[in-house]
Amino acid sequence: MPSELRQIIFTNDEALAALRQFYQRSNQAFPKGRVENIGVSAANGCQLDCDVVDDNEIRDHVSVASEKLAAALLLYCKTRKIPVPVAARKTMNLVNGQLALCIALGGAAGA
Repeated sequence: MPSELRQIIFTNDEALAALRQFYQRSNQAFPKGRVENIGVSAANGCQLDCDVVDDNEIRDHVSVASEKLAAALLLYCKTRKIPVPVAARKTMNLVNGQLALCIALGGAAGA
């Protein structure tokens, strides 16, 4: 049986938008303020880190680990009608410094 392996690559701004949407959908508060120093790393299976600076210039560091980040990216795809098969194996990694949702269907090599 043929297999499929693909990656959906997100900019830092898209990953942040996905997180904000996820927090809102799950009735959690994402810190208010301007977001600075957005970065993704392979730590903890991929995580996003950023600083949020409020109107009083108080800085809050936000770190989101892989499980919550993956859920946010999947919700982002769903609301934007980007197809992600339910039965597919999903992992995250970095591609050229950007966050990638990797989707494997069937006996995809390396999956």
